[in-house]
Amino acid sequence: MNGVKFIRENGGLARQLSGNDHISGLIVYGEPDVEKKLVLSVKEADAISASNPVLFYHVQEFFRINEGAKLYIQGVLNTDGKFTEVKNLQNFAEGNIRQLAVCDFESGANTLTASVATLQQIALDLGKRNIPLSLLLSVGIKAIDIPALPNLHLFNADRVSVVLGQDAGGKGKFLAQTNPSVSCIGAVLGCVSKAKVQESIAWVEKQNLVSTAYPKAETDNKEVARELDILGFADGSKIEDYTPSQLDSIHDKGYLFGTKYTGITGSYLNDSFAAEPLTSDFAFIENNRTIDKAIREVNRVLLPKVSGPAYVDPDTGMIQATTASALESICDEALDQMVRDGEVSGYKVYINPAQQILKTSNLEVVLKLVPVGTLREITVKIGLTLQK
Repeated sequence: MNGVKFIRENGGLARQLSGNDHISGLIVYGEPDVEKKLVLSVKEADAISASNPVLFYHVQEFFRINEGAKLYIQGVLNTDGKFTEVKNLQNFAEGNIRQLAVCDFESGANTLTASVATLQQIALDLGKRNIPLSLLLSVGIKAIDIPALPNLHLFNADRVSVVLGQDAGGKGKFLAQTNPSVSCIGAVLGCVSKAKVQESIAWVEKQNLVSTAYPKAETDNKEVARELDILGFADGSKIEDYTPSQLDSIHDKGYLFGTKYTGITGSYLNDSFAAEPLTSDFAFIENNRTIDKAIREVNRVLLPKVSGPAYVDPDTGMIQATTASALESICDEALDQMVRDGEVSGYKVYINPAQQILKTSNLEVVLKLVPVGTLREITVKIGLTLQK
């Protein structure tokens, strides 16, 4: 029909999300250097689209999943395997990054174990400065590597998760023709930033990975599927080419990738694993993000008290009970808000008054958090009967 057509476009106002839990970082190794910068939308990264197509793609994917978030980015041509840029980017962001993705598509699977260990130590170092973060990692993967991938649940790297998934029908597939193993780490980072700290990034009701297809001009003018509607792995293979038992084997090793569910459209992450034993309290991303937020919140209220006076009982030399109680109360204030926001189920703050501050100038505070559970499996018993 002839006439004038109008198309409503979203995102022009660049409205930002409230809070800080969505603040993220992204570093891509293997493309020309891009100086550290904060981007608030895809448009602000347009200048790198030609020189750094992988970095730009992951920026697009991040904002496709979580529009309105804040993203610090950096491109690095060569890596020495030390990932010092992670610390530098966190410092550039003044410690505000909550989750950061490292896409090292130039390095092979043989570097995976060392890279996970290095990133874990970086996360521990940052944690000691009370600026903790969760890390995502993807590396170059070939078909021959898939069966021999190490079991991440045998690692002790609770701050690191490894992304193995990749788009197999859209722009990700197109880019992988010239940049193998681009992965879907940008989309996964978007999921982490979108989720509340207590939520799994694999929550089916909330975290559908499929929303739109990219313009044909960005995919060599070919017809393409919606991004992550056709799922694969970073070696270029498709999920549909694997048997259920093979997929279970990769899942059981703790890698993150996309999956489909019968009876519902869309694509979803298989889980929220960290490279940590499943028996650990910190085996999943949401466990770590929850305790990280508690650390930041309690640090925020306790830090002003550092080097302040601490009154003691003149008869015992121990800290006064009223002083201990007052400090407990300010911690309660921070954690009460987390309870109200549904981020923890409950908590306990305790300061033992039998502490000789005059001798040590050190005060020990004990925090115990009751986390929010995650329904990873639902078992339904069903059968036929003569009567209900």
